[in-house]
Amino acid sequence: MQVERLFDESPETAKAIQPGFKLDDGSGLRVVSARFLEEQCFDWSFFEGYESLQILTYSASCKAVIRMLDRYSFKRFECIFGYEGVLRDLKSIMSFQKVVIGDTRAAIMGLRDERHVHILERIHSGQARFYVVRKFIAHAKIYLLTASDGRTRVLIGSANLSERAFSGRQPETLIKFDNDPEAWNHYSSMFDAIRDAACDEIPLPKDRIVTAEIEVTETPVINDSSGTLVIEPPASEEIEVSFPVQIARVEKVAAALSPCISAAFPPVRSGKQRITPQVKREISRIHLVKSAEEADSRYFSIDRINRVAQLSGSQFPLEFDAQARRKDASLLLDYFKNYEDAFEGNVPRLQRDYFTLMAWLYFSPFICDMRSLALLRDSDVVRFPCFAIIFGKSNCGKTSLVDTLMTSMFGHALTIDKQSFTSAKLLGLQQSYKRLPVVFDDIGRAAFARHGRDMIKNEMQPPVEEYPGFVISMNAEPQSFPDEVVKRSMMIYTTTALPPHNEELRQRLQSKIQEMRHGLTGHLYRSYLTAMLDYLDDERLPDDWLALSSGVLIDVLAESCSQPLPGWCRPVTWLDYAEKRYDRVKARLDNLLRPSAHAKMEGEIPNGWKTEGNRIVVWEQRDVFGRRGFEWEDVPSTLIDEEASGGDRTVLHRVGVEQFLGRGVHAPRSWWKPWR
Repeated sequence: MQVERLFDESPETAKAIQPGFKLDDGSGLRVVSARFLEEQCFDWSFFEGYESLQILTYSASCKAVIRMLDRYSFKRFECIFGYEGVLRDLKSIMSFQKVVIGDTRAAIMGLRDERHVHILERIHSGQARFYVVRKFIAHAKIYLLTASDGRTRVLIGSANLSERAFSGRQPETLIKFDNDPEAWNHYSSMFDAIRDAACDEIPLPKDRIVTAEIEVTETPVINDSSGTLVIEPPASEEIEVSFPVQIARVEKVAAALSPCISAAFPPVRSGKQRITPQVKREISRIHLVKSAEEADSRYFSIDRINRVAQLSGSQFPLEFDAQARRKDASLLLDYFKNYEDAFEGNVPRLQRDYFTLMAWLYFSPFICDMRSLALLRDSDVVRFPCFAIIFGKSNCGKTSLVDTLMTSMFGHALTIDKQSFTSAKLLGLQQSYKRLPVVFDDIGRAAFARHGRDMIKNEMQPPVEEYPGFVISMNAEPQSFPDEVVKRSMMIYTTTALPPHNEELRQRLQSKIQEMRHGLTGHLYRSYLTAMLDYLDDERLPDDWLALSSGVLIDVLAESCSQPLPGWCRPVTWLDYAEKRYDRVKARLDNLLRPSAHAKMEGEIPNGWKTEGNRIVVWEQRDVFGRRGFEWEDVPSTLIDEEASGGDRTVLHRVGVEQFLGRGVHAPRSWWKPWR
């Protein structure tokens, strides 16, 4: 019988044949018996007075780990970076290790001044060692501290060593065991077992850390020639489906691996993949030609505590030169003046709206911090939009404006291929670009409805501390934007444009803009960032971030110019903007409810409206495709009586509509009286 054969096999074979048959080998879900003594708020002093620290955490915590190493003078420091997902095969292990090493390198190089040199010296002397898992899922978070006088401290719980977890911005719990021999022996043994049996040490040579990231073929799992690695992923029914930030980034690297590497991977046989030293040598000799997706390692990071910034692994200086700042200011003011010389339509409104977008874009690297604070303090997170949508007629200068502003910030335009405008890739960009604005140009209505709407509506906090703002430019005006998108986004709409028939003017203007763009130095934006860091230093949530941003921007421009600033360059408040973002739908609704379209009886005319006490009833005739002429998704949902509406009939709340339009809505008075 199968049951008899099962017990005749070794315990390892029995466990493989029947996953539900568990043996107490010290792994898996553990239950620790403990007694509650007291509870207190976390403080960094918990780590003071100790000479040794060992940590098991996730790779998402690299920055906080390096900061911990920089803050305290531990004579012995060990950190194991675990993984939130499943290491199924060699490709996933290599990708995970590359992500961890890249994050660790970025965290070291992000230290202020020359402190990264001190950290590297401690690593090379053996005082600090870093490990990365290659076999098991390490979900535990363990902190082991020892002092020279024999004191011990064990911290375990839900909190990874990250700024967010240790700042109190999210509910986390740590359990502390002080001078408890049994707790110390148990958790130190667990740490040692994971480090010795399932980890590779991270190589951090000083020359490579300073100059470049390591390639995926140089990861520790490939460089380890000690023997054959056997990878045994857990059974599919034991895998918990989860897609946090770490997994998304690892899968992005794995998906970008070139076919030549994948061809070198041995096949999986009987649920196992055997990586021999020969296979490792073959992989290490492969010359990589990176795909565009793999080569895209762009990001922008700001350490507000230490006032340092990084752009794609290199230090982003916050110091500015006054003369270079004056040059930038002059070029940007001239850029906005070009609209007066070449565009047709309401140019002052265009300049004002584009200045509003500039204030949002310059501030966008801080939006993630503001949203975190708003959620923590139960404030209105909708006031801090992560998405800016700039749309209208073609030839409105939308693409040129965004490219110029991005160049003024980071030295060049950074537009993403619109083929990447998918739900999965948008999440990946949100988690990998950190604070660097993500720019999409010429996104179609169908792609936006399929992938953009749900992401904009999702108000859940991303699983990262730093995430970007998104700029979406849409050349052709879409039929509508739902109310839930409008209220959660920075909406910039314009019909002011270049004359499409004047090709000579377009070419002349384009040449002038390109020349301006080449002259931008980025020093004006550095000055803006420095001033903004001063304003946001006290961790207070600004009452009006748009007024703050536009005010700082105006101050920086005024300090750089000898002439008075133009009329469009004046402070703009959130209420100023919020009242205007519905201007387009107000005009369309106002036209729909025009007096000439009023009828006494419903159906008296094909398309019309009438009043019924506190309600307005609108009816429309559908076309041959069953479509209605008016896009009701544009209208704020609070104005529509959903229960009374249906079919070709829409019922509106009269008081709300009148407040929205700023006028009364009533039947037109008849001036004609019959002869008596």
